[in-house]
Amino acid sequence: MGRLVMGAWRKIWRFVRVLMIFSSLVTLSVFTPIFSDVGVLALDTFSKFTLKTPTTATAITVLGGGLTKKNQDIALNHYSQSRADSAIAMYSQQPLPIITSGAESPWMHEHIKASLPHAAIISDNASMNTCENAIFTAKLLTHHELTDSVYLVTDRYHMARARRQFAKAGVATIPQPAPLAMPTSWTNIDNNLIHSRRTIYEIVALARDIFHPQKNCRTANQITIEEISTPRRQPKVFSFF
Repeated sequence: MGRLVMGAWRKIWRFVRVLMIFSSLVTLSVFTPIFSDVGVLALDTFSKFTLKTPTTATAITVLGGGLTKKNQDIALNHYSQSRADSAIAMYSQQPLPIITSGAESPWMHEHIKASLPHAAIISDNASMNTCENAIFTAKLLTHHELTDSVYLVTDRYHMARARRQFAKAGVATIPQPAPLAMPTSWTNIDNNLIHSRRTIYEIVALARDIFHPQKNCRTANQITIEEISTPRRQPKVFSFF
């Protein structure tokens, strides 16, 4: 009997040691590019198996990522600017109407127009979260008689959650990830931690959206095209991580 008990304790201890080693490796990986790369792979795999990707689209939708202050003036933060720059680059290959979505829209509109003066830009100024980005974009597509498929521009961590919300709103998406301004690097721990935090945030947010959907998401019937198209007078300055 004693041998059986000792054998059971040895198995439990071996399991605990393996678990401790695994936890240590995961903890250490947040300081390297490995954690964010594996996280994005998991998010992309989720999208691959749960969503359909169209082959064509009739618009480019770029999602705002926050605002900041520069010399006391409101400006795009590096997340929003990177996404706007990616939309500009994509327009050179696919000159389609660009939909800017979020309270950042007036600043993204100005930034994009500076490089693409002849581009058709449609603004959703009203959305305050990802589900409203999707719902209000769908309403704008219908209003402008465009098909319900778009190239979606946001960062690679946000992409899976955004694509799921757009699919729920009836809009199929072709992902166009925008890079973060601070790339991962084996020698830059601070940058790696920023990417790791983005990964953790988006995995948790995606799980929340699936199991406990947001209740602060307005429907298409609760807002008019005029309200969607009207810029906010005093937008909130905010930034993700």
